[in-house]
Amino acid sequence: MTGAPVADGSPESELDRVIAARLTGRPLVLSFDVDGTLAPIVAHPALARVPDATRRIIAALVTRPGVVVILISGRAADDARRVVGVEHVWSVGNHGAEMIDPNGGATVDAAVSRYAEAMARTAQTLEPLVAAIRGALLENKTWTLSVHYRAADERAVPRLRAMVEDVAVQHGLIVTEGKKVLEIRPPVAVNKGTAISRLVGELGGFSHTASVLFAGDDITDEDAFRFLREHHPAAVTIYIGDRVDTAAEFTFRDTDRLRSLLERVARATVEQ
Repeated sequence: MTGAPVADGSPESELDRVIAARLTGRPLVLSFDVDGTLAPIVAHPALARVPDATRRIIAALVTRPGVVVILISGRAADDARRVVGVEHVWSVGNHGAEMIDPNGGATVDAAVSRYAEAMARTAQTLEPLVAAIRGALLENKTWTLSVHYRAADERAVPRLRAMVEDVAVQHGLIVTEGKKVLEIRPPVAVNKGTAISRLVGELGGFSHTASVLFAGDDITDEDAFRFLREHHPAAVTIYIGDRVDTAAEFTFRDTDRLRSLLERVARATVEQ
């Protein structure tokens, strides 16, 4: 992989050195999406797993003084922790709607919790409709719903999208799109950007001595990229994938590329 081109045209090893130099502050707040960022994308959400090598790096980083690890996922917060399989991390789930702290304490955004009944009714209505479309899958995460269509026939997607939007509107909810997924959410100003703003700020990540990284791969991660680039441009933002229209400062081609950077960061935290 050494010498492969990256977002700014530098060799990977040189870019890693440059980025790692920006991650020497304390606290060092490392935040990540899960699917497509720490765990490779798979056909079914239940099959996702973080590779052992990545898991070991994350587990090591959590033990370093002054280092904080945050998962910021579209998954439910407890499911994100399960997939990553590392203790003592913060886990923000459902695109910012809920959070589990490193000790296991769980909270739900008050504005989101008011839509509990609407979310439950929407799930009940959509379940048989989505099941009738071969390859489509409804994932009920309580505070949001995901309709996955990666395994569905492309010709069925317009009908699926129209159906999902119709049911969501009936229950006062909104629909956003990600990678081969429709996300149904309450119509409140809660997203990965607001989650980063609130939690990283509370953890001291925006102080002049701190360093922040956020990496993600999906459209929903753009809220966090935009917030950080606008309000905290010293933060390191990394998009994983091949889209060109991202607000992130850097683009890495895949999850292995991110792991390479994290290895360097983990070594630096030992040397400091």
